[in-house]
Amino acid sequence: MRTPHRRDISARQDLLGRELRQLFDDYTQEDMPDELQSLAQRLQAAFEGRDPESDPADGAAPPDAEAKAEPKKD
Repeated sequence: MRTPHRRDISARQDLLGRELRQLFDDYTQEDMPDELQSLAQRLQAAFEGRDPESDPADGAAPPDAEAKAEPKKD
């Protein structure tokens, strides 16, 4: 068996790179299932030490967040 030329190796690497890129692009365009999204939010809340049930789904601050904030000093 002969040793492949650099040009052949480079062509194979380019093809593999294009295929992997297409696979990645297709994967990242898919919607995340609701169950997986919920799990990710719960894990993130647990990691940050928050209660996942009290966090709003849209990422806005909880209603009591303003009450906990310190008043501005003039």
